[in-house]
Amino acid sequence: MKNRKLIALIAVLAIFAAACGTADEVVEEPVATEAPATTEAPATTVAAPVADPLVLGTLMPLTGDLAFLGPGIESGAILAVEQINAAGGVNGQPVVWVQGDSGTAPDVALASLNSLIADGAQGVMGAAASGISLAIIDTAIAAEVVMVSPSNTSPQFTKIKNGGFYARTAPSDLLQGAVLAQVLIDDGHTSVSIISRADSYGRGLAEATASSFEALGGSVDTIVYHSQEATEFASEVTQAGKNGSDSIVGILFPETGCGVLKSAFEQDYLSTPWYFTDGVRGANLSSECGLGNALDGFKGTAPGSTAGVALDAFTAAYQEKFGEAPAPYSAQAYDAIMVMAISAAANGVTGADIASGLVEASGNGTACIGVECWALVAAGENVDYKGASGDINLDEQGDPTASTYDVWAITTGDEEEVLKSIDFGS
Repeated sequence: MKNRKLIALIAVLAIFAAACGTADEVVEEPVATEAPATTEAPATTVAAPVADPLVLGTLMPLTGDLAFLGPGIESGAILAVEQINAAGGVNGQPVVWVQGDSGTAPDVALASLNSLIADGAQGVMGAAASGISLAIIDTAIAAEVVMVSPSNTSPQFTKIKNGGFYARTAPSDLLQGAVLAQVLIDDGHTSVSIISRADSYGRGLAEATASSFEALGGSVDTIVYHSQEATEFASEVTQAGKNGSDSIVGILFPETGCGVLKSAFEQDYLSTPWYFTDGVRGANLSSECGLGNALDGFKGTAPGSTAGVALDAFTAAYQEKFGEAPAPYSAQAYDAIMVMAISAAANGVTGADIASGLVEASGNGTACIGVECWALVAAGENVDYKGASGDINLDEQGDPTASTYDVWAITTGDEEEVLKSIDFGS
């Protein structure tokens, strides 16, 4: 991974150097021994002031339990910044991008956030994990730095007084719980046991799934939570499997999730159908956990992207640049950068400026996709950004009111396929 902070610093220094060089080019009035034979003022030339650049940071897990997700998500942000700069940047200046690593530990994320703020970031794409964002959101708000997460799904964010400085392009897990519960019912299951991470993401999604499943007539036998720092999971797996439920939901992250699944394999609980969520989608669980084909046929749910022109354009550009299909949450990351940049182009590049226009940028004006929006903003129009992941349409709390969910399955080994997508309109 290249040192993005160094690249960003060089870009910022270059901009300021250019600004200083231009300011020195004022034509001075010549000194004369006699008064000039004219009543006109001598001509002077003053350079136009150079606007401040928009500085955006990314705060993704490049280390830790979600490191398999971070670079792929960040790729969506990289693509957005490149497209914006190719279209002329913001305020005539290229967007400056600085990179941070959230890890999956609050202290790592906080140190990285403070570093991004010191580097001048006024908007941050991240963090990825709900628990990490919850741990650092107060610091961002106090510094008047906008955070737009592409993958925070905990219902807790809907209740936080964020002053407009927080938004997300992924939907609340209240919806994912409803989707997962419906999948269980559609597959003929009448009882479920849930084993989940004991963090805000796990608890929120476990409770949403259980509530929705019971509302559909199913029975929840137990919900078992495991510590995020645990290295032994036999007891929790036994509790989840001993009730004889006809299905098991695992709300996991890969590293600790492998410990759960290995224990389930050893106790013969993988003979019961398991259902997963977005925390392990694309994680190559079969090979990473050394389980061969034991997970074949197991299903999961995850936020996806709405089919349409915006997704097609993003997918083509992503494949051209990176040589592969878009990674999970990369479309949401692209949208997070775009919404912040559109607001900055319309309102100004400070965090407060960006915060003031996020809702309008996402759904209150002329429809546009990608950098098509720039010409409209330059003409003074309000825009309705149609995202690569969907319409988004942020509400006043920063929650998207339109979203899509994928129902996916592990086919053979690490291979996955999307079985169907479910759209929710605003």
